[in-house]
Amino acid sequence: MKREKVPLWVALILKSQGKCNIIPPKWLAVTYLKEKYDEEVRNPNHFSKLPWNWLELSKAILSKASDDLSDSSEDLRSVIQDLREIRLVKSRKGLKELNESNIQLTGLSLMEINEIRPFVISVMNQLRELHATLIRDKDKLDDE
Repeated sequence: MKREKVPLWVALILKSQGKCNIIPPKWLAVTYLKEKYDEEVRNPNHFSKLPWNWLELSKAILSKASDDLSDSSEDLRSVIQDLREIRLVKSRKGLKELNESNIQLTGLSLMEINEIRPFVISVMNQLRELHATLIRDKDKLDDE
């Protein structure tokens, strides 16, 4: 067997046919993810740096190529779940500080953003309406 870089979807097809082994990314290891979890705990106002699609990649590799991982899939699933939960708590905490002009979600993965998107959109729309109402009321008072 020869090492080649291919898109994950190709590797997963080849893996299902028994034609390859998948070399997991370096970040998909219990020790690395535990370090990221500890970093999340130490820095309550910032998200640790992970690949933008870390959840999707870890799920695909764990479900289709768990035999290629150096750590047990149960340990990995556990630490991934812990990491997801602490990041979700942090993102919800950050949503409490929303205002009508912006929101900062630096460091969240695409899936994490999509999970909170419906709530954020509705809150931002309500804040925008409230802000517009306040400006209209202020303008009316200034005209009188």
